[in-house]
Amino acid sequence: MKDYKVYLLNWKERFLCILITFGITGVISWLFYRSIYGMAGALPLFFLVKRIIKNYLCRKRKRDMLFQFREMLQFISGALKAGYSMENAFVQGREEYMELYGQKTVMAEEFGSIIRQMKLNMPLEQLVEELARRSGIEEIASFSQVFGFAKRSGGDMMKIFQDTAEKIRQKSDVEREIETVLAAKRTEQRIMDLVPFGILFYVGVTSPEFLQPLYGNLLGAFVMTLCLLGYATAFLLAEKILDIQV
Repeated sequence: MKDYKVYLLNWKERFLCILITFGITGVISWLFYRSIYGMAGALPLFFLVKRIIKNYLCRKRKRDMLFQFREMLQFISGALKAGYSMENAFVQGREEYMELYGQKTVMAEEFGSIIRQMKLNMPLEQLVEELARRSGIEEIASFSQVFGFAKRSGGDMMKIFQDTAEKIRQKSDVEREIETVLAAKRTEQRIMDLVPFGILFYVGVTSPEFLQPLYGNLLGAFVMTLCLLGYATAFLLAEKILDIQV
C-alpha cells in the first residue's frame, strides 16, 4: 500500500532537479567565481533542490487528496441521504465521483481499493483508518476516528460526512485567502531573490574592473563564498517566513 507521507520523484522530476541544479551552479560559477570549479557545488546543491521540489510536490499532492476526499464524502453523503446502506453508499459515491473527476485520481483508486477489501469482509472503519494513516493528512485522520467510533456505537453518519466535508471546505477557503494575501509578497520576494545576481551581472558587464580583484585568488573566492552563504541564508529565511501552515 502506498505511503503518501513520502514522495518519490519520477524520472522526469529527477531530470528537472538536475537541470535546475546545473543551471543554478552555472550561474553561480560565472557570477561569483568566474571559474568552472564553482560547478563542484552542484552535488550538494542537487540534494537541496531535490528536497525543495519533493516537499513542494508532496504538499501539492496532499492538497489535491484533501480536495478529492472532500468531494468523495459529499457524494457518499448524498448516497446515504438517498437511502443507501453505508457499504453501498461508498460504492455509489465512488461511481458518481468518477463520472465527474475520472478514475485516475488518488482517491478514486484508494476508495476502489477500500470497496474491494470491503467485499472481502474487511471492516470498513479499519480500511478508512488505514487510508488516514498512509495519507498523513490530519483531517482524514480525524474523520477516521469519528467514523470508527460512530460505526461501532451508532451515530448520524450523514451528519458526520457533511460536517467533515464542510470543515475541509472552510480550511481550503482560509488557505486560498492566505495565498491571495501573500501573492504580492511572494512576487516581491522572487524579485529580491534575483537582485543580487542582477547587480553582479550588471557590474560585471559594464564595469568588470570593479569586480576583478575578487576573481582568481583565494581571498576573493573566500569573500564571494561568504556573500553567497549570506544570500542562501536570507533566501531560506524568507521562504520560511512565507511558509504559513493552516
